[in-house]
Amino acid sequence: MVVVKRTIIFIALSILLSIPALSLNIGISNPKVKLKISPGNVVTGSLSVNNPSSKEVKVKVYVEDFLYVPPYDGSKKFLPPGSVKNSCAQWISFSPVEFKLPPFGRKNVEYSITVPPTAKGGYYAVMFFETALGEIQETPTNRLLVLGRIGSLFLVETKEGIKKTRIDNIRTENSSIKGDFANTGNVFINAKGTYFVMDSKGMIYDRGKVNDMFLFPEDKAQFTLNISEEVPQGSYILVCNFDLEDGDVAVKEVEFMKKHDNSIEILAVRD
Repeated sequence: MVVVKRTIIFIALSILLSIPALSLNIGISNPKVKLKISPGNVVTGSLSVNNPSSKEVKVKVYVEDFLYVPPYDGSKKFLPPGSVKNSCAQWISFSPVEFKLPPFGRKNVEYSITVPPTAKGGYYAVMFFETALGEIQETPTNRLLVLGRIGSLFLVETKEGIKKTRIDNIRTENSSIKGDFANTGNVFINAKGTYFVMDSKGMIYDRGKVNDMFLFPEDKAQFTLNISEEVPQGSYILVCNFDLEDGDVAVKEVEFMKKHDNSIEILAVRD
């Protein structure tokens, strides 16, 4: 008699999308919960989980920590709750922990966040909703049980949160201008940048976008401004605006010279 072993694996969404036979069979109402809470207070809310399929699914709910990792483009590392210093995972209680969703059904998961009186700045966690997606026959004697999950990020900030940045180490690389963007405050920053290049008369010669950056306090990322080859030789001012959300911005000006070989020389840097 052949014994078939079943191994349980977790499959990332990017891999999941490459396997046509499998698809994530649940959805959530809000992929990001952003809250401002005074220290010592309690906030309650709910997330709606839905089953868009014609089959019943079982859902498991749990909370983990996460970190953004280099190059800070939104890529994350997930860790057990309480692993990082700016975690709020252990502040979050929720119900139910497990439940079944009927075909095309919907259910609310209620949560409560209790912020300690000593909290100051930003604290973060992710609530995962996990379900079985199916099985893959790896070998004649071994099957893989595939699990998938979808998460809602919790971004909790106190009113004492400080949004602060440092933009420095402006340098050139071929026909590009590079720099370092550091989060020197105590809350999360999602920096979305744009820039334009103008001459001394205010004529615009180039525009572009900066790579989005996702930074927890003390994180630092590099950004690149690619200057078009169609910008002629001469002296220019580059103005870079970083939208930090909630009306906050950071601005950097770079005066530079574009040479005949398309290389760039930085003449001055101003805030």
